[in-house]
Amino acid sequence: MNRKPLAALTLSLILTTSAFAVEPNIEPGMWETTSTVTLKSAQFSMPGQTQTQSECITAEKVAEGQAFLEQEGDCTFAKKDLRSDGMDYSITCEGTDAGTMTMNASMQFNGKTMTGKVDGTMESPMGQMTMIMELSGRRTGSCSR
Repeated sequence: MNRKPLAALTLSLILTTSAFAVEPNIEPGMWETTSTVTLKSAQFSMPGQTQTQSECITAEKVAEGQAFLEQEGDCTFAKKDLRSDGMDYSITCEGTDAGTMTMNASMQFNGKTMTGKVDGTMESPMGQMTMIMELSGRRTGSCSR
C-alpha cells in the first residue's frame, strides 16, 4: 500500500478551512514535517513508516488557514476547533487512494514547532484498517525566493 498519499492527505488536513476566526501560532518560513504512520487490519499490521517533507509556509497560508494544505479527495469536517495554540478536528474524506477515511486529530502549535496525533479508520478494498499517525514539525528557516 502506498503510504505517501495517506500521509500527504493527513498533513494537508491539519489546517484546512475556508476562514478562521483566530490565526494559529505558526511562524511563516520553511517547515520540515515528519510523520510516522502505523496501519493495522484483520489481514495484516504494518509497522510504523516515517516520512519527512519540507514546505514553504507563507504568512498568507497561515492567515487563510491553508498552511500544510495538499487536500486530496472530497472531505467533510464533522468538527473543527482552531485555537492559537492548536487544532482539533474530525473529518471524513471520500475518493482518496486509500478509500473512505474518517480521522480524529489533535494538533499543538508553538510558533516554530508543531506536534500532533491522528487516529483514523479507512474503508478500503482490503477491508477496514486503522491508522495512527504521529506528527511533528519545525521551522527550519526562511523560504528561498
